[in-house]
Amino acid sequence: MGADERIVWSDGLATGVEEMDRQHRILVDTLRELESKRGCGPGARRFEEVTRDLLAYALYHFETEEQLIKRYGYDRAEPEEAEAHLRQHRDFSRQVVDLRGQVRGDEAASQEALLAFLRKWWKGHICTTDQLLGRFIRSKRAAVHAAAR
Repeated sequence: MGADERIVWSDGLATGVEEMDRQHRILVDTLRELESKRGCGPGARRFEEVTRDLLAYALYHFETEEQLIKRYGYDRAEPEEAEAHLRQHRDFSRQVVDLRGQVRGDEAASQEALLAFLRKWWKGHICTTDQLLGRFIRSKRAAVHAAAR
C-alpha cells in the first residue's frame, strides 16, 4: 500500500478477535473521515479535531490490546513479540504527537504527511503485529473452549 492510498476495512485486516477488529474498524473509519477533512478553510479546523479524536481512540485501543496481552499471557509466552508490540504503540503515540504539532492551520503538506504516516502505520501494524497477537489469542480461546467440552 502506497503512502497516498486510502485504507479501507477488509476481511484481510481482521484478526479474528472481535474486540480488536471492532476497534480497528472504528480507527479505519476515523482515518477515512480525517482524509475527507484535509485541506484549507473550515475543514482545517475539523482536521485538527479529528486527529485529536483519532489519537485519543488509538490510545484507548492500545489499552485494550495491552489488557489482552496480559490476560492471555502473550507477554509471558512470546516476550519479544509482546515487547515489540508495546514499543510500536509507544512509538506511534510519540510520532503522532510530533506530526500533529507540525500541522498548522491549512498547511496541506503537513496534513498529507500525517495522513501518509497514519495510513502506513495502521495498515502495517494491523497486518503484522496485530495478526500475531490475534492468532495467539484465538489459539488460547480455542484451547479453553476445547478443555470445557
